[in-house]
Amino acid sequence: MYLSKYFIPSVLAAGMATFSAGLAFAESHTTTVEKTADVPADVEFENGKVVFRAALDDSPLKFEFKPDQTLTPQVEEFYKTGVNPYSGDSEAIKAGNKSYQKLCQSCHLKDGGGRIGPSLNDNKWEGSRTHTEVGRFEIIYGGGAGAMQAFGRRVEQDDILKIMAFIDTLRPEK
Repeated sequence: MYLSKYFIPSVLAAGMATFSAGLAFAESHTTTVEKTADVPADVEFENGKVVFRAALDDSPLKFEFKPDQTLTPQVEEFYKTGVNPYSGDSEAIKAGNKSYQKLCQSCHLKDGGGRIGPSLNDNKWEGSRTHTEVGRFEIIYGGGAGAMQAFGRRVEQDDILKIMAFIDTLRPEK
């Protein structure tokens, strides 16, 4: 009973995460963006640009774009500021909730309470990366420790920002 109910789903999730992370780090290009005054002080810079890093090994995060993918003005703004332009935007939060329920709730639960993945409705899950929007984007896009799979090859970056805006509504004010 234990094997079928808990162990096997965990092993499958870990295998999927490993496979997805491998896809996210496949051959592509590294992205850095120009620094602006609005970027949080603890976001990493190299030659005056924000550096997106892979959570698992701290290497530069490689972005891959689908042939039909276009970067929205909001994604471009995020590249320049490191601040999610969708934070507090009710329409984006609604869209982010829809995507969250489809992609994230199986591990983090509908209300963000956590199951396989950590709880997202408190501040206990924050680590060295997750306290910034850039860090949270890096983990969702490129994957993280444990069973956190990379969503960069399956989810548009604009949708990742909307999911992040929704997750922010689950968290208590600091």
